[in-house]
Amino acid sequence: MNLKKRASLIMAVVAVVSLIGAILLLAIALPRANATYKRVLEVVISVLLILLSALFAYYLWLTRDAEPNFFLFDRAKKRNVPLEELTFSTVNERMNIYLTMVSDTFEGLWEDNALEREIKQGPRRVYRPLLAYKMLYDLADKNADAYWALLLNAKPELVDSLCSALEQGGEQEMVKAFRFIMNNYRQSPAKIKDFVSGNLRYIRGRMLSYIKRNIEYFY
Repeated sequence: MNLKKRASLIMAVVAVVSLIGAILLLAIALPRANATYKRVLEVVISVLLILLSALFAYYLWLTRDAEPNFFLFDRAKKRNVPLEELTFSTVNERMNIYLTMVSDTFEGLWEDNALEREIKQGPRRVYRPLLAYKMLYDLADKNADAYWALLLNAKPELVDSLCSALEQGGEQEMVKAFRFIMNNYRQSPAKIKDFVSGNLRYIRGRMLSYIKRNIEYFY
């Protein structure tokens, strides 16, 4: 549970407890109270109700959609959708938009090694692993010789950047396998293509899970 949800839950619990306390105080103590005590009770209950209202307002403020999230904002509804409703289709669509902000062409991502450029990387370079996933995903998804050539002819520095970006996103075994294939099968393009294409579904899942784990950094 992230900080915002935890704080929202605490505020809601405190608000409910305050309301219950005020009701119990009124129900139990009021019938036995004299005029002075009743006046004190009225003041106490008024304070509790003000506190309840303030907490409820703070709860609404915490849970508001203060600003659009890059992956969650629904243009039609003009608000952020719940995280559990996020799909890879939306992720892929937004990443296509992101690519246009990083490079004029898909080829430029590879030729200019966009993974090592600081611009448009977001806080903590949070977009960097997604960019690496997306670069590999599009190779297999488009399955065009001109695109495959970008990987097959990639310089060692670019392969290192891809591996580094994937490791930043939490990848381990895939990085080891990818590095091994790129270092040993440059003369066997089919093996490299098969590896990337065979991991297409895995890459989709990893992109989606990575975004969900780091959703607060995409505002």
